Amino acid sequence: MIPTSPSFAIITLVFSFLCWGTWANTQKAAGKWRFELYYVDFAIGTVLFALLGAFTLGSMGDGFTFEDNMAITGKRQMALAAGSGAIFNLGNMLLAGSTSLAGMAVAFPLAIGMAMIVSVCWNMVANPAGSISLQAGGLVVVLVAVVMTALAHRMRTLETATGKKKDSGVKATLLGVFGGVFLGLYAPALAQSRAGDIGLSPYGALVFFSVGIALSTLLYSLYFMNLPVQGEAVPLKHYWKKPHRPHAWGLAGGMLWSMGALALFTAGSAPREASAGPALTLALQYGSAVVAALCGLLVWKEFGAASGSARGRIFLAVALFLGGLLLTAFGLQMA
Repeated sequence: MIPTSPSFAIITLVFSFLCWGTWANTQKAAGKWRFELYYVDFAIGTVLFALLGAFTLGSMGDGFTFEDNMAITGKRQMALAAGSGAIFNLGNMLLAGSTSLAGMAVAFPLAIGMAMIVSVCWNMVANPAGSISLQAGGLVVVLVAVVMTALAHRMRTLETATGKKKDSGVKATLLGVFGGVFLGLYAPALAQSRAGDIGLSPYGALVFFSVGIALSTLLYSLYFMNLPVQGEAVPLKHYWKKPHRPHAWGLAGGMLWSMGALALFTAGSAPREASAGPALTLALQYGSAVVAALCGLLVWKEFGAASGSARGRIFLAVALFLGGLLLTAFGLQMA
């Protein structure tokens, strides 16, 4: 099941936009549950929904089903999808680490802003389209938004820091920025896994992509548990000591993210006459960062204790991000 009309494709992209903009609320809702442990449940949730989607929506109808795709696709395509999932997962774990330190309002503009810069620059070199100058101008504005986000976070951190050793906020900024770089690098390998007559369908791609997430989480989580971004090292046995509620939030986060990914993948597989177009796809894919940032600011009140100057900077950063995103999308639309 893939979109068969532009309106269907747009609805699918909007659904993806909402899922990717809100999944991190489950990390916040898990409370003091360490992100290293939360992420284990997140990875399990991505696999569960990917399999559920493949054997339901991916197997309905009389057309080319998930099972048909598995019968003809190649091992190289499977490996590429899993490898791209591992690359994405490193970026997403760094994003989750940044969120645990600085909140959604800081982590998402930093990471998704850098991901957008890396991805669009890659596409401008590999497959130029539209107005390059407008796209470049939009990316410059997004980069300014990233810098403004880092400055707002630093100001808030210094204002609220106590004790002899004050946190400058650099760690959370670096986690977000480097996470964004990896989030911008996974797409080429994923695109290769779906190319050609034996390429993966969107449902098959998500299954192997999520398998890459799950397998790499075993490695990445052990690293972050022993070399944590905050606090003391956490033994894996602590994963089993928490009640069901934090685990449920992690599973929900992974499934919500996976829903958004499936919606994005299926929208990207629509025939050209039914496609929403690259500009709108770009705007809704990266616009999820604005939703996440607003959730952090308005729902979780992450800058509630900060000065008016710090709050002004973070809201300006979100506005700049949105402006740069729209300018880049408009440049892509200009053929």
